Amino acid sequence: MEKERVIRLMLFVLTLVGCLCTADLSRAQTQGAPDLRGELEKLRERMEALERETGRKKLTGEEEEERRHYPLVAISKTHVTGGLTMILQGTLNNEEVFGGDRADGSMSADLFLESEIAPRGTLLFRMDVAQGTGLTTLPPLFVNPDGTPTGPNNDVEGWSSADTLHINEVRYEQYFKNDTLRLTVGQIDLTSYFDENEFANKETFQFIAPLFNNNIAIDWGGNANFFGPGVVFNAHPIELLGFSVGLFEGDGDYQDLFSDPFIAVQVELEPYTEKLEGHYRFFVWTRRTSRPSIINPAAIESGNSGVGVSFDQELSRKIGVWGRFGTQRGKVAQFDRHASAGVQFKGAMGREEDVIGAAFGATFIGGEYKQASGLDTNEYYGEVYYNAAFTEGVHFSPDLQYIVHPGGNGAIDPVYIYGLRGQISF
Repeated sequence: MEKERVIRLMLFVLTLVGCLCTADLSRAQTQGAPDLRGELEKLRERMEALERETGRKKLTGEEEEERRHYPLVAISKTHVTGGLTMILQGTLNNEEVFGGDRADGSMSADLFLESEIAPRGTLLFRMDVAQGTGLTTLPPLFVNPDGTPTGPNNDVEGWSSADTLHINEVRYEQYFKNDTLRLTVGQIDLTSYFDENEFANKETFQFIAPLFNNNIAIDWGGNANFFGPGVVFNAHPIELLGFSVGLFEGDGDYQDLFSDPFIAVQVELEPYTEKLEGHYRFFVWTRRTSRPSIINPAAIESGNSGVGVSFDQELSRKIGVWGRFGTQRGKVAQFDRHASAGVQFKGAMGREEDVIGAAFGATFIGGEYKQASGLDTNEYYGEVYYNAAFTEGVHFSPDLQYIVHPGGNGAIDPVYIYGLRGQISF
């Protein structure tokens, strides 16, 4: 501390001398004297460099450990972000037996607190509060084995109480070896680490329907909202290649931890040119949670497993395409395959930040379920949205969805779902 005071005093004196001697220095230079102003500036730079070095030394060892206990310093390393999502949806051509045409809404507010608590180590809290169940008067749609519906609003989460604050994630991330290795542990959102997609992964800005934000042929572990305790290891040995391995509790209820786990392994290729980016992800997964057979509910199946592919590729700085494909066991689920693809246009209508997205998906009924149910066709789903950016943090998106053969039932008329989403981010 004494050394630092001396340095600051010397800097002050140098500044004062520089101010008093400006006229004399200028006159001396015109008379051919050495460039004293330049020498003085070099001395100042050396003193400032020494001061910075002193400051770095002060933040090591015991003093660095002591610094962590000062709240004002700690809060400076905490980042707070969040957003408010409001979605209104209604149906057209919906049969009366399924509730007829009506409109319903939902609201979700999310808050993220991220704090650096160790060198290259970050603790994240993710919380939300939701209101409204969204649009529920629809024909039965294909569902995942755990009963999670495929649509039409991915922002509606299946909490038992929709008017309280929920802790979605509490996870710690630690980077190693020049940030090429990452270890994550805690309460985790499984979909943040597997089956990612640049153009179809965020219901707040991109597609609203769940089947266009995550692969519905994955029998995700964790709770009904895909949150649960687990650990993820990521490695990027080279810039164009990455690996991810995750182990999670199968039901997300913290009972019999990892006795019936959800395990996923993913390989990611990132080919790119100077201007265009792309990601190609290949993964396998298994969920060992036992459940009734889709054919014979009296029989118990010992889990589910499958493979999947997800890719996104820029064709230009304004146009990108994406696709997904996945499989799962037909004895457990109503469908055994799912495929979806779409396109994104940025800079729509002459507005640089506006985005148009369009997607089409097909969910293929499983052979076992076809025989057991008497249904004989596949479900087809389409969606198009226009994301209008009024400011960086305020977006509004008209949205239209179209469902053909809901739940694989060809006797049901196609249904239109119109919607409007408002997103405010900070």
